[in-house]
Amino acid sequence: MSPTFNQYTTPELEVVARLDHALAAEIFSLHRKGYDMREVLHEARALKTEAQLMRREINRRKASQ
Repeated sequence: MSPTFNQYTTPELEVVARLDHALAAEIFSLHRKGYDMREVLHEARALKTEAQLMRREINRRKASQ
């Protein structure tokens, strides 16, 4: 498997992965404000998928050190 997210250092990936919790809080906040949740959730799913891939890359990098 080839490395992914080569543009980020491992510490940068760790910061982005931690945003997952903050993103969930923001989604609930937007829902309470009346935003169209279909659009919000579509964007959130895309970001969550990327965060999961980043976490896998962090683990891969740690395992190869």
